[in-house]
Amino acid sequence: MTRKHHTRKPLAAVLAALVLTITAWGGATVVTAPAAVAQDRCVPPGTHHAPVPWPQHLLAPDQVWPLSTGRGQRVAVIGTGVETPPQLAGKVSASTDLAPADTTGRDSGRTDCLGIGTGVAGIIAANPEPGTGFRGMAPGATVLSAKVVGDSYPTQSGDSVDPGILASALDWAVGENATVIAVPVVSYRDSPALRAAVDRALRANTVIVAAVGDTNGQDDAPLTPYPAAYPGVLAVGAIDTTTTAAGFSRTGPVDLVAPGDNITTTQPGHGLAPVSGTAYAAAYTAATTALVRSYYPDLPAPAVVARLKATAAPAPETPGSTRYGAGIINPHQAITEHTGDGAQTSPNTSVSRQPPTDEEIAAAQATMNGQTLGYTLTAAGIALTLLIAGIIVFGPLGKRRNWRPGNTPTSEEHLLRHHQPEPPRNLFDDLNQRKRR
Repeated sequence: MTRKHHTRKPLAAVLAALVLTITAWGGATVVTAPAAVAQDRCVPPGTHHAPVPWPQHLLAPDQVWPLSTGRGQRVAVIGTGVETPPQLAGKVSASTDLAPADTTGRDSGRTDCLGIGTGVAGIIAANPEPGTGFRGMAPGATVLSAKVVGDSYPTQSGDSVDPGILASALDWAVGENATVIAVPVVSYRDSPALRAAVDRALRANTVIVAAVGDTNGQDDAPLTPYPAAYPGVLAVGAIDTTTTAAGFSRTGPVDLVAPGDNITTTQPGHGLAPVSGTAYAAAYTAATTALVRSYYPDLPAPAVVARLKATAAPAPETPGSTRYGAGIINPHQAITEHTGDGAQTSPNTSVSRQPPTDEEIAAAQATMNGQTLGYTLTAAGIALTLLIAGIIVFGPLGKRRNWRPGNTPTSEEHLLRHHQPEPPRNLFDDLNQRKRR
């Protein structure tokens, strides 16, 4: 049975045998992190999914790939481990297992039993695959996997990932020369060891992107997510298909938001599946960070974070709100907009910034060309249109801060111009108009 994120076909019959938690978001059935009652069971493989997922329509990475695919970036995923289904073949360059030892005698032995790490890695760097529209946002990047959660994911309020293990994972990632660290799992305990590890990573010029965590709406007291709450860490919340905050996404501290509700990504074993969580919003943000760092390799980590915030698309609330932070991540503007940090006016043209290869450009275009799916964000009244046998004209151009088209192209951009479509204008213009109402 094919699972599609835009259908209402129930999955309970398939998943009941695996005793997984099933949650419905916006009329579609999605798989969330396994509950305690099923903590010794692993997620099943995914299925085939042909259409381009809605986050790719919204964020339009194909507008960025002619300039940056994330090549040269090492993105660490600190989570449940990363398996290598076909779309992640050859993507994981190093891994470590720091998860607590199983004491029940029922260890699955799987690299990633829960599927969160594999899904996050897929959003970041999955290869294209014939017949499916899904691919990673930064397909030129490589993945480092630090497993800190085994077969059982902590689900109770106040119960969370051991901050000491998270600290060890951060240190390992820095030792592996990670340029971006994605932390989709959360600890709700402040820890001197974790705080010190975050500081060491930041001093090593690494961008840390962390999920703010999910809530079921029944928490007795507000919980502070770590490492997202630490200074210097980019804290990410989730939005749904209407570009409003997902109901499960925790509020404050939030720096940016990204798609995280009913999104499609890779599963352990093979195939794709619909999932939800701020973990996946963190993945989209980490991938965008890799695109920026690849294009501007000499831009220090704090400037990269500032650029991501300054170029965010308008959200339904004013910038700095506890639900949306600076706004919605905007890959195209993060690469092309002049923000005053010196990067846009004099981008690095040294050997360290390699232009995409012909193969990478062809693969990026082949993934998008020929698609006939139109996805409508009805609650916001936003139409996303696919041009048949052409290129997708979606993505970011907001009127907030008098957003501008890119400046005079560099020589590299000039050579790639015949590969690069014009930046889209409709989507974020509509968002800005909705904000002014």
